[in-house]
Amino acid sequence: MGKTFTAHHFGKRHFAKVVTANFQADMARLRPLFDTVLDPERIIEDLSYLTGTTITAEDTLIIFDEIQLCPPALTALKYFAENPPHYAIITTGSLFGVSIHREQHYTFPVGKVDTIHMRPLDFEEYLWAQNMELQAEGIRRAVARRDSFAGHDDMVRQVRQYMMTGGLPRVVSTFIATRDWSETRRVQRDLALLYTADMALYADAADSVRTRAIWESAPRQLARDTSRKFKLADMKSGARFHQYDTSFAWLEAAGLVHRHYQAEEPSAPLRARDDGTFFKVYIFDVGILAAQLDISAGMFCSDQDYMHIVGSFRGGIAENYAKQALACAGIDSMYWSSGNAAEIDFLMVDDMMIVIPMEVKSADNIQSRSLDSYRQRYHPLRAIRLSAKNVGQEDDLLSLPLYAAFCLPDVLRPR
Repeated sequence: MGKTFTAHHFGKRHFAKVVTANFQADMARLRPLFDTVLDPERIIEDLSYLTGTTITAEDTLIIFDEIQLCPPALTALKYFAENPPHYAIITTGSLFGVSIHREQHYTFPVGKVDTIHMRPLDFEEYLWAQNMELQAEGIRRAVARRDSFAGHDDMVRQVRQYMMTGGLPRVVSTFIATRDWSETRRVQRDLALLYTADMALYADAADSVRTRAIWESAPRQLARDTSRKFKLADMKSGARFHQYDTSFAWLEAAGLVHRHYQAEEPSAPLRARDDGTFFKVYIFDVGILAAQLDISAGMFCSDQDYMHIVGSFRGGIAENYAKQALACAGIDSMYWSSGNAAEIDFLMVDDMMIVIPMEVKSADNIQSRSLDSYRQRYHPLRAIRLSAKNVGQEDDLLSLPLYAAFCLPDVLRPR
């Protein structure tokens, strides 16, 4: 998700030299450096020979790329941290939550490294990537004022475009460079295939089939016209949750899905209903979801054709987008359901431990029996509606356009 690019960009700005050891591309030469001895000075000496660069602690950034493929290199970080001279090292890797314990002799250097988790770009970052910082700041100001944003129509189109590309840097850069949806979809499908291959590589053989089944079923279940609650019966008749616990945990640890639990009651702290057996499964990137559902990006982005797309598909995409925005902001959420009578897409808790309901609409039709029912029943101090409508405030209900989802952390702070 742009890890290597970010590391190199940082290195070029702050160091005279950048040396990269890519374990995916050059494992045969690099692994022996860490298999024999974990002495930092010896490793640096040998790495200098391999790269043809004199490495010094004062002016060189070392990048260990895809380090999860070489567990002894992970263990070596402990000795780099403890023994002077202290070299500047950035490591990048994928699927750390499911890959670092596969070789039992080696350990992760807990407490010796600072970890940064990278997620797909949110919509604000997507605007930055297109040199639209002014528009992003304008959205924040409009939300802070609780007043309409002048560039509303343009941003509605931009956020639909974002829902089709998602926030993976390779996909975003491909679309910006080509404006070609066919090429963009090709990159997305290639990435999705890589994620599937990782399931076979890192998941235990007994679980990999179940893991892939969940990954393939989740998009279809989000596109249902009825409840989007994940149903094992839709995937395999007679399946039981205890058979799939490990597979769900693997997908979450790999960062590929978000489980969105049904709350027992809309009160803080939120608790999952029935030990967490009622949940929806959202894909980590809305663009990958759109590609898996084979949604026509051209139609989705067209003002004339958008409403011709089946409403359940539009709704599933909008909900997944909202969950992704919340995840990027580090905001926990659940949903609430009252049988078949009403359902609130998101419950969040603000800094004052007050539960705030939020409903998501894919268009500008803002009629909602569910939100009306919830407000009459629980009388929340605040409520939020995400839709295609402009920014506005009416009593306790804040109307936010979908494109302003990145402002939710600000909105949740008590005014």
